[in-house]
Amino acid sequence: MLLLTSTSDLVRVTTSAASDIEVYAAWVDHSAGVFTPGRTNTASITTAATTTVVASPAASTQRNLKHLNITNNHASASCTVTVDHTDGTNPVELTSFTLLPG
Repeated sequence: MLLLTSTSDLVRVTTSAASDIEVYAAWVDHSAGVFTPGRTNTASITTAATTTVVASPAASTQRNLKHLNITNNHASASCTVTVDHTDGTNPVELTSFTLLPG
């Protein structure tokens, strides 16, 4: 579980190389006693870049990230992937790993 509790909180993925990285995130928003499920399918990441994969929640809303799936669909290239959480000022690395092709 990963909580995004302000309008500046984000989850980002940084890729080290041109590849074909696909990201799926499932989350639940909580606001005033109402729970609303949601999900994000990030378009394929095909360059070395930092990409927001879970956006900030609305004001007075907490977002609970339930699942994050990251795959490398490139036929031949490995890619180092770093996942971080930022509060808008301070990024914190959560994990970093190398995804093999396919």
